[in-house]
Amino acid sequence: MWKLGKLELGWGFAALIALALLGGAGPALPAVLLAALCHELGHLLALRLAGAKVERLRLNAFGAEICADTRRLSYPREIACTLAGPAVNLALALFLARTAGWYVPAGSSLLLGCFNLLPVPALDGGRALHLLVSWLWEPITADRVCRRVGLCCAALLTLAALALTVRYHAGLFLLIGAAGTLLPQLSLSAPPIKPKRAIR
Repeated sequence: MWKLGKLELGWGFAALIALALLGGAGPALPAVLLAALCHELGHLLALRLAGAKVERLRLNAFGAEICADTRRLSYPREIACTLAGPAVNLALALFLARTAGWYVPAGSSLLLGCFNLLPVPALDGGRALHLLVSWLWEPITADRVCRRVGLCCAALLTLAALALTVRYHAGLFLLIGAAGTLLPQLSLSAPPIKPKRAIR
């Protein structure tokens, strides 16, 4: 683990980049990293505007995670902070495609934004769903609902990625990413989702 101020860079992140290069994602990697950077900047800006204190930004094998003290934020504000990253990606994709005609960066940003909106606990969509259900009911119900929804979504995503890999001999990187969303859902001893702490 390498640390610089509030930034933490794990060996898993370096392994993720190496795996992407080995999987043939080299030409698109700069566009993906740019989309990921804009995604995290969207979260950081929203957190700053909401008055939340950012404790650290961690880069690991699953991408980036912002750890922030959001306990004083209302549920609507925290939902907005959680969805700010995907919103920036979708807006950036529209801008790059329609204004500049840069379709590879636009496609990378669009895919990243849509992927993060999936209702899987490790992603922004899953966290937003957890916050919404907690707000409308209570966190225990949110844990139960989000685990079931997340398991179904991750399983379907993994099956779709497997089908693409077998049928077209492509999508191996997508399959690894999909499996990465599924494996945590299969752990019977997985701890409850912690509300109001971390934003992907």
